[in-house]
Amino acid sequence: MTLTPDDVATGTPLETFDARRRHRLAFSGTLSGTLRRPRSRPKFIVIACFIWLGFVVLLAIFANVLPIANPTVVVGNINIGPNLSHEFLGTDAIGRSMISRLVFGARISFEISILVNLVAAAVGGGAGLLSAYFKGPVTFVVDTIANTILSIPGLLLLLAIVAVFHPTIVVLVLAIAFLYLPGYMRITRANALSQMQQEYIVAARGLGARPHRIILRELMPNTILTLVTFGALTVPGAMLTEGSLSYLGFGVQLPTPSWGQMIAQGQESLSFAPWQAIIPCIVFAVTVFSLYTVGDWLRAKLDVRGAMSQ
Repeated sequence: MTLTPDDVATGTPLETFDARRRHRLAFSGTLSGTLRRPRSRPKFIVIACFIWLGFVVLLAIFANVLPIANPTVVVGNINIGPNLSHEFLGTDAIGRSMISRLVFGARISFEISILVNLVAAAVGGGAGLLSAYFKGPVTFVVDTIANTILSIPGLLLLLAIVAVFHPTIVVLVLAIAFLYLPGYMRITRANALSQMQQEYIVAARGLGARPHRIILRELMPNTILTLVTFGALTVPGAMLTEGSLSYLGFGVQLPTPSWGQMIAQGQESLSFAPWQAIIPCIVFAVTVFSLYTVGDWLRAKLDVRGAMSQ
């Protein structure tokens, strides 16, 4: 910063100018630091989300040994509201246990969403690694596949797939994973390209290491962390997709319980038994929110934002 003509004309003392300069620099630094500092969620929200997810996951894992009824069997009268008895969340329009269907529905939702990301990470991550190493025609093919998938409306594509094939768990996993391939392809390729310039990769190529060794032994281990973080942020998206398909009747089929399916069935009873739709809605929303919060916390802790933005 230099003296302005006004400062010279008014005879501003040098000490005053220096004080003003220090004040402006301090304010500028404070402002830039405020703008650059990422806003994190309060710790108690993150802790609450961890507790909720741990509770739901434990229920889903040990659903078969819990003292709850079979989710496909009628256990009492229809449309019983929440109470203090054994079935404290009541029954649905057929007389099945609401809590039992919620617990087993959690298992289905987590199974599908996790399997979707594992399949997408294996296929998309592998394609991204090949694209980063070989470049040229391989990159062209991978980018063309990714752009083609992204150009098709996701919901329409899923509806077309499940309309042709019976919507089993395997079909749902493969169909939803197909939509997540572009994300995994691109984030893996971006991370692998940055690794290609590292000394250990240059040294391995200089020593005559074969491509498959460099990809499997050098590149892949250094991209797993990014894939794990990206997967933590896409698991809730996959869960929402599965729930949407089940809500529309193209996802998990009866008698297997699903949260989206429960919401669709409870919608028919909103006027006289609203809990049948409200309870699964709340559980679904809180679980997805918790997954997003934990995924964002994990991303911040592992600090892979730079790799994701490349």
